[in-house]
Amino acid sequence: MNIKAYAKINLTLDILGLRDDGFHELGSVTAPISLYDSVSVEKSDTNVFKCDLPELRGDDNFCVRARDAFFARTGITQPVTIKLQKHIPYPAGLGGGSADAAAVLNGLNSLFGEPLSADELYETGAQVGSDVPMCMLGKCALCQGRGEKLTVLSGMPKLYITVAIGEGRLPTAKVFKEYDASGARPTGFTDGFIKAVEAGDEKAMLASMGNGFTDICARLCPETKEMRAKLRSCGAKAAVLSGSGPAVYGVFENEQAAMDAAREMRQKGFFAVNCETM
Repeated sequence: MNIKAYAKINLTLDILGLRDDGFHELGSVTAPISLYDSVSVEKSDTNVFKCDLPELRGDDNFCVRARDAFFARTGITQPVTIKLQKHIPYPAGLGGGSADAAAVLNGLNSLFGEPLSADELYETGAQVGSDVPMCMLGKCALCQGRGEKLTVLSGMPKLYITVAIGEGRLPTAKVFKEYDASGARPTGFTDGFIKAVEAGDEKAMLASMGNGFTDICARLCPETKEMRAKLRSCGAKAAVLSGSGPAVYGVFENEQAAMDAAREMRQKGFFAVNCETM
């Protein structure tokens, strides 16, 4: 069974405070995009995990964690082979690992006759990672709590984007630690964005897009600021950090403009791909 594991972008991200359980309270609007990893699951004689990238072949992988969580929840003991082909850069703030875990959970549930309901799958996914339920949902959504509380957001127009990433990488835990130490105040991008979507005001929606980690990531990885500036110079109507970075994306007028921007960003030495929200 083959499954596409779609990346996500954060259209907004507000870090609202530290919770008693050690996680951060978040407010974010996320959307799946057409960039994806390829995952396959099938029954086998022993549990096997294969990946085209050697550094991801160990057991400390979202796919393996998802498999183990599914078996623990269902009591199923039939071994499986999981194969992962990576296309989503990591760690990048694009939810690649969470998307892979979501694909494994959805694939295993289908493979074994759907022993878990949708709610049970989401609960299992949340045990694997905060972004996994959103990736399982596969729709534009308001994400609250630590990211696992989802509300589908209707009325979103399709966005043509170019995703760019340089050589730097930013582990999520490090970004959160630096953010906490900075004493930064919570931002309010999400509320404004939702109001703009509800009003059908695309100009206000683009103006409301933003990420509370932007300044921290610009300090930890200056090329994030450089890439956002370059995307704007390519004609982006908005240029935003995704997740905890260091990936950024620009929103363009149409698919051709996004393609042209991706080509220009690659010429400048960055990884860049044009895609669209789903």
